[in-house]
Amino acid sequence: MPTSIFHKLSRYVQDTCGIQLPIEKKTMVEGRIRKRMKALGISDFTDYYRLAFDHKRNNYELVHMVDALTTNKTHFFRESAHFEYLQNNLVSPQGTVNAWSAGCSSGEEVYTLAIVLSNILREGRINNFKIVGSDISTKVLQTAAQAVYPESAIDGLPLTIKKRYFLRSKDRMNKTVKISSGIREKVQFQKLNLMDNIYRFPFSFDIIFCRNVLIYFNKTKQSEVIAKLTTNLCVGGLLFLGHSESLPALDDNLIQIQPTIYQRR
Repeated sequence: MPTSIFHKLSRYVQDTCGIQLPIEKKTMVEGRIRKRMKALGISDFTDYYRLAFDHKRNNYELVHMVDALTTNKTHFFRESAHFEYLQNNLVSPQGTVNAWSAGCSSGEEVYTLAIVLSNILREGRINNFKIVGSDISTKVLQTAAQAVYPESAIDGLPLTIKKRYFLRSKDRMNKTVKISSGIREKVQFQKLNLMDNIYRFPFSFDIIFCRNVLIYFNKTKQSEVIAKLTTNLCVGGLLFLGHSESLPALDDNLIQIQPTIYQRR
């Protein structure tokens, strides 16, 4: 890939998604774009760039390009201390607990959160809940909505959780599991770019997970995203960041209650 094409692609991704792609990522970018080129029958990177940025057409290739270049790594109960905190501390017997997983990838975080909130609901410590999962990638959102995962994805989970919340395929040649309908009905997914000026939701959230997302943004973009997340957080609501992340500067509306866990004043 010519360096000039790489810089144009990386500039577009940063401007539209906030994601930084430094020159050290060139090999990764080249490999992922080459897969798209193969699918389209294109052999030249310049030809691909011209196709992707042909503004005379309603160009869905830019959607595919962003899907290819965004990193989506997740698994069930990832960074489990956050879920343990909710299990041990969340009490809200009045009304519905609204939760948002921002940058939800293929849905494992959303469904983990739904499992934890279902357990808390069974204990009578909350009245009801609903969860929104959002991501910029249409591809991973399709996977999340289907709610079907390899059996190996739940290998490390307790048997009680497997039996209560996962359904094995009746075709034993098909080694997959599906999230139970009781969990799926509590969840909805939507495409959302964290670089949007406003996040439009019909309600505020009691819980926001935005984990392992900020690391792809520069400090200015990080501060902007945190401010918009906080705007959508109820007073007393909780914001969870990834364990490798920290706020670039503590927002006046947030107090830290544990490492990577913040509460709105």
